[in-house]
Amino acid sequence: MLQMDETTILGILVFYLVSVIAVGLYSSRKIKSVNGFFLAERSLGPGILTATLTATVVGGSATIATAALIYRSGLPGLWLDIGGAVGLLVLAFSLAKLVRKTGLYTLPEITGHLFDKKTRFAAAILILLTQVAWIALLIQGTSTILSVLLPVEYELLLVGITLLFIFYTIVGGQFAVVYTDIIQFVIMIVGVCLLAAPLLLMEALPHLSRLSPEHLAFPINSSIGILPMASFFFMMLMPHIVGPDIYSKLLSAKDEKTARTGALFSGVFKLIFAIAIGVIAISAFVLVPGLTAPESGQALPLAITQLNPLLAGVILAAFVSVMLSSADSVLISAGTVLSVDIVRKKTIFVSRIGLLLIGLLALMLALYLNDIIATLKVAYTIFTAGLTLPIIFGFYKQKTKVTSTGAFLALILGGSISLFWLMLDSPGIDAVLVGLLVSLIPLIIFRKQPSST
Repeated sequence: MLQMDETTILGILVFYLVSVIAVGLYSSRKIKSVNGFFLAERSLGPGILTATLTATVVGGSATIATAALIYRSGLPGLWLDIGGAVGLLVLAFSLAKLVRKTGLYTLPEITGHLFDKKTRFAAAILILLTQVAWIALLIQGTSTILSVLLPVEYELLLVGITLLFIFYTIVGGQFAVVYTDIIQFVIMIVGVCLLAAPLLLMEALPHLSRLSPEHLAFPINSSIGILPMASFFFMMLMPHIVGPDIYSKLLSAKDEKTARTGALFSGVFKLIFAIAIGVIAISAFVLVPGLTAPESGQALPLAITQLNPLLAGVILAAFVSVMLSSADSVLISAGTVLSVDIVRKKTIFVSRIGLLLIGLLALMLALYLNDIIATLKVAYTIFTAGLTLPIIFGFYKQKTKVTSTGAFLALILGGSISLFWLMLDSPGIDAVLVGLLVSLIPLIIFRKQPSST
């Protein structure tokens, strides 16, 4: 708990949260159609798209989970963030324009456009399952930070923060998500990059002798070798090339060029955030040594409490912004998938009911999986192994010759085998690499044969 006036803390948080709700209520006035609720009327320019996309991709996995992994296993844990940044850059120079060109609403809808209805439905189910886990991860991250600030039970914080972002997302749709993301993007840059990283590094400098060469070794060390490094990298690389929440932003861009520009600059910003989180995590290892359960994610917020109390309060509020800016984006994406691809009714009412149900499911999962790194692995492994390769092959089907049968089998086998391997928790090759390999096999076997002349 921070040693400062609780009234001040609560005042800052209440002001911030009330502002977020006010943005949601204001945004509801701009919704004139289903297109407005789902995709902000496809009106986002380069600057706004960059801000909202960056706010989306810099979330719990890029901050709390990465910091926890670096604290536990050393600097190679940074491959989680590096993989995501590289994925966005690859997206910018490959699929970003093609995604926007489809003019569709969701990633499963794009899957159906590339293949068939059966593959679209399977993709929608897989995406919804993984998005529930993604939201659970973000809820956990937010509650972890707030538990350092407030004398409230962790479970109550989970419930409260979930109801908050469900409310303003249901009310304001994609417009609310975009407007809050712009505010949160600015807060994130100031709080994480300009305040937290340099200030914590200065606090840690006199104690750097506590760091072992092994903890600073990069790109690998004894805890994270070649295969784990590859697993972390690909687990984050692929969902940033093919991701439902990311594609939701690209489909909201005003044109194809804007989609590419937003993905490019978002990749650059994510790399900047990766450097900042690496500095913060290493500083946390020095300032709050000996944590027995860094998977809880408290290494980062506990290190921040070593700073001036007022600055610490502001910085921790910035990390709350990091979580909410991703959670609302994933939630609106999941609600759109449920409405457009599962129920097949493009109505605001159906989507709002879906948002509520998905948010509550994520809350239950967050309460069940009280381990941020475990939640991250569940969410990203299944999605990466099941869906990313079929989509990439589908966009280039003239060259890859991929068929709907190959894509469907790749999706089902990649996702299910990776989940099975994850549940085995066996040493050796990580589940995401096994799943990607299994997914690749039917894509190669079931290819269109050249027509005989």
